[in-house]
Amino acid sequence: MLRQLRSASADARTRIAHDGAEIGCHRGRVIVHAPTIAPFAVAWEGTPEVKLPGGILTFERADGGGLALAKIAGAPVMIRSRLGGERIKLAINRPRRSVKKLLQEARLSQWQRQALPLVWCGDMLAAVPGIGVDLAFQAEHDEPAWNLAWLPSGRAATRLAEET
Repeated sequence: MLRQLRSASADARTRIAHDGAEIGCHRGRVIVHAPTIAPFAVAWEGTPEVKLPGGILTFERADGGGLALAKIAGAPVMIRSRLGGERIKLAINRPRRSVKKLLQEARLSQWQRQALPLVWCGDMLAAVPGIGVDLAFQAEHDEPAWNLAWLPSGRAATRLAEET
């Protein structure tokens, strides 16, 4: 099994299911991780924690920075899995960017990207935990807001082997 994983090309999405987990390669390492998660969508009810298939998304009240309370008031807030093609604008002087590209730049593996929840307000992507809040939903200085944190299940993935 290790030989098969080690011989896979760097851009291959090689995954082997074994004993309730998946084994895959990421950046030259063999990693044991949770099985692939089915797509999900959950309405946010204003609670400080939301248990999702791949972990827990936390919402912590803050003043300034984060997801502005006033900008999400009155619209349905949904927490959904990535479907592909999502884009977000993180700063006024920056273009709208592909979420996939931002997550790759953050060095997240394919299975980490697949499990990461996205926060939507109506039909607009409002936030990507660990990456940022879309400019349209960002709180101003001292404006009441929510800071988001993603706590994946099995946070400390086990490293089995390292390529030399």
